[in-house]
Amino acid sequence: DWISDVCSSDLLAALQTVRSPIKQLDGQPAVAKPLLEPIRRVMTTLRLREAPGHETAMPRVMVCTSPDAGDGKSTVVAALALVMRDAGQRVAVIETDFRRPVLSKLLGVSGGPGLVDVLAGAHTLDEAMLAVPASTPAPASVDAPVFGGGASTALRSRTSGSVSVLLSGGASDNPPSLADYRMADLIRSTSEDFDCVLIDAPSPLEVSDTISLLSAADGILVVARVRHTRDVSAERLVELLSLPSTAPVLGTVVNDVPIRELRRSGLSTQGRRRWPLSLPGR
Repeated sequence: DWISDVCSSDLLAALQTVRSPIKQLDGQPAVAKPLLEPIRRVMTTLRLREAPGHETAMPRVMVCTSPDAGDGKSTVVAALALVMRDAGQRVAVIETDFRRPVLSKLLGVSGGPGLVDVLAGAHTLDEAMLAVPASTPAPASVDAPVFGGGASTALRSRTSGSVSVLLSGGASDNPPSLADYRMADLIRSTSEDFDCVLIDAPSPLEVSDTISLLSAADGILVVARVRHTRDVSAERLVELLSLPSTAPVLGTVVNDVPIRELRRSGLSTQGRRRWPLSLPGR
């Protein structure tokens, strides 16, 4: 089973197959209803984890990556950012995928400079950050139960959160180095101004620059996709994430799971599940 080859971390959520994971409603991005509760569960589980140097606090900087391109990590980043915003968080999203950027379409923003321009010194971070259109404030849902998960999805007022995104700046075959000291400074300064920073990073097996991001974050989210993630890629990612220089793996999200498989496995109601493969030294 390819699932056992991805990583030893907790299975935070299994996302069922939907045609449009992120919908545009009146020009505003919204998470598809079947994915809302699983993504809320991811947020709540991360919030309850103990981050390095903190006591029961959500990691401030998280890298979201995957074994293969096309596993759906950008969709998970966009959905998680929107759910966190609706829970009152100020979220910054940084797109570091220069070859296949998709966050502009997912989050409904476009135009202006991007990460490539900020790293080149042509624009400041404030000039390049784009505000994601906010949905009409809805009543907060407090302590909505997550059945089988042993935790509650506690949502705060939806009026105080926000999502700002730094797009990559367009597709490029010769992108800037993410290992540059300017990238580290950018991540640090962004984390000081926002509650959480989500970094949409291409697979480190495909792009070597991503490896530097794995040590610059507080934690790593892994996204795998049913019928798409290759066994060999999963095994190689496990080896890479076992290096002591990388940040801890916070958990894994399985994407594009047929609803029948969810029901058969019990993942449609189960909050967390342990995968059998162990990472050396973790």
